[in-house]
Amino acid sequence: MPLGASRFGLLGGVADLGKLELIETQTASADSSVDFIDLATNSFNVYFLTMNLNSSTSNQHYLRLSTDNGSSFISSGYQYAFNRGTTAGSFFDAKSTSSTQINTGILSGTTTNRGNAYIYFYNLLDSSKYSFCTFHSFSTNGSDTRFTFGSGVLPTSATHNALQILPSAGTTSGTVSLYGIAES
Repeated sequence: MPLGASRFGLLGGVADLGKLELIETQTASADSSVDFIDLATNSFNVYFLTMNLNSSTSNQHYLRLSTDNGSSFISSGYQYAFNRGTTAGSFFDAKSTSSTQINTGILSGTTTNRGNAYIYFYNLLDSSKYSFCTFHSFSTNGSDTRFTFGSGVLPTSATHNALQILPSAGTTSGTVSLYGIAES
């Protein structure tokens, strides 16, 4: 072991901070949503989600949280804000302080149009703090290519032990993976 490694505590038995641990990958095929339930069985302070989706119609993808392991998903009280830029050089801001879900800004359409994103979730299982997320996406819809970055929160202190990704209309297809970040 290099001398410097021992000085920084990089000896055996020490947690591998920041390591991504795959919890589950789901493949959707014309589904109304993609749900990750019972997060407490894989308890982390920070979760990381990746998405590669397309939809049956041109629409946005949203997310919702649950306090009952996914038996139902909360449909009010969300807040979000994002900025979107396009290859045409235009920019657009969207925000809400009273929404039925968090709009991630991921726009997708038919099978040739895709939306890709990553989302970090914080404090989901901490009942004394608000659950919030930050996201970044890249999507194409016809000749329109765009990027989005933003954040969302459910401003209630509760244990949110399930999450749902759903399209604004129609169905969604693609791959969604959920990871935990070790010792975060």
